[in-house]
Amino acid sequence: MSLSGCKMAAAAEPGTELSGAQREPVLGAQPELGGSAAPLRPPEIAMRLESARRELSNRRKVLLRNLPEESSSQEIHELFKDYELKYCYVDRNKRTAFVTLQNGEQAQNAIRMFHQYSLRGKEISVQLQPTDALLCVTNLPTSFSSQEFEELVCAYGNVERCFLVYNEVTGHSKGYGFVEYMKKDSAAKARMELLGKQLGENTLFAQWMDVNQLTTDLVHSKCLCVDKLPNDYTDSEELMQMFSFKYKPVFCQFAEDEGCYVGGFAVIEYETAEQAEEVQEVTDGMTIRGKRVQVSYCAPGAPGRSTLAAFIAAQRMMRNNRKGLLPEPNPVQIMKSLNNPAMLQMLLQPQLCRRARKHVFGVSAGLPHLINTAVSPGFFHLNKVHQNSVLGNTSNLLLQNLSHLQLAQKQLIKIENIQTNSKPGLLGEPPPMLLQTVLGTRPIPSVSADLGNHGEAHTCK
Repeated sequence: MSLSGCKMAAAAEPGTELSGAQREPVLGAQPELGGSAAPLRPPEIAMRLESARRELSNRRKVLLRNLPEESSSQEIHELFKDYELKYCYVDRNKRTAFVTLQNGEQAQNAIRMFHQYSLRGKEISVQLQPTDALLCVTNLPTSFSSQEFEELVCAYGNVERCFLVYNEVTGHSKGYGFVEYMKKDSAAKARMELLGKQLGENTLFAQWMDVNQLTTDLVHSKCLCVDKLPNDYTDSEELMQMFSFKYKPVFCQFAEDEGCYVGGFAVIEYETAEQAEEVQEVTDGMTIRGKRVQVSYCAPGAPGRSTLAAFIAAQRMMRNNRKGLLPEPNPVQIMKSLNNPAMLQMLLQPQLCRRARKHVFGVSAGLPHLINTAVSPGFFHLNKVHQNSVLGNTSNLLLQNLSHLQLAQKQLIKIENIQTNSKPGLLGEPPPMLLQTVLGTRPIPSVSADLGNHGEAHTCK
């Protein structure tokens, strides 16, 4: 198999087959016949672990700082003449260089050799490049091979490195892996596409990872996600008891969003990764109140509470993606679209649709910050055709006064014209002022062209 832009795994292990071993019972839960991966031979275990360790340490990009003035790529090539350079870029203004070597071993050797090395009288700094394109993909099928994982993640861009995490004793996949892309936009695309992707009965999760947490000691997770729980199951004491049959968790909580019970899954954290492994092997596939649950590993590094928050945010994003929802419209976008019914419909349709369904993880069903309960019918005084095409029967629930809207829109144009020549971010966006004007709760302030050198707006009393 040949994958463009991707490195082939050192050895692609065959998929494992399931045997009909019965699971150990866990307190009040009812065990089911589940799947236990077939045992591996010691050489195969060693091969998998070595391959994963090699990829874990395969950070081959180094950053050089404090270079002498007028340094060139030729000078860097000469400095690294005993190494195989794959890429070299010198930023003369910042006196830095980005170098990609053959592999992680060469990168570590170069750091030991040239960190604090004197180059034309300048003591240079050499260290691994930071990365913001690292993802952890969890809830993979445990039968997934390293080659299948590579094929999965390579679909979204050129990959710098990727590997699965294995049980150090059995050599079986733990159902999660890491991928680092060469570009952040590839990682962002992969995260959006992989989040909620179905692989058989598994729903994938993908989240950003801090590269400093990707070490031999931290690569194994202490947290478990208990998924596919009955939606009405809220007995936290019973859940804690079920998962304390051998080790007592340090954290055990159902998913809640803004204090409201979400249901369906929980996160449990143990003191060590070894404890989590033992519990996961026994509890995955057990039944709770007649429903078979899935127990998988969370991304490592973060404590249970932070992990739960990340899962809730991911669930909300997955739900919105499945429904095809657009991001929350910026009030400025709404103002700009008053004369474009089609654009206004696109911006407001997600919020209007939300009124007809239940809350999604605590998100309000109404139009956030837009609806005034005292507003009388009459939306923009648009003709009936435009009202129906834009908002249908809900048009009488929104903004009241066309003259206020038009003035606010003109005001926005004035502010933006002034802001064009100002430093970004200092003036700030005007939505609160505009919306108060729209709703008639404050007069439209006059805008002075004299905003000062830093683009600061006047203060409204």
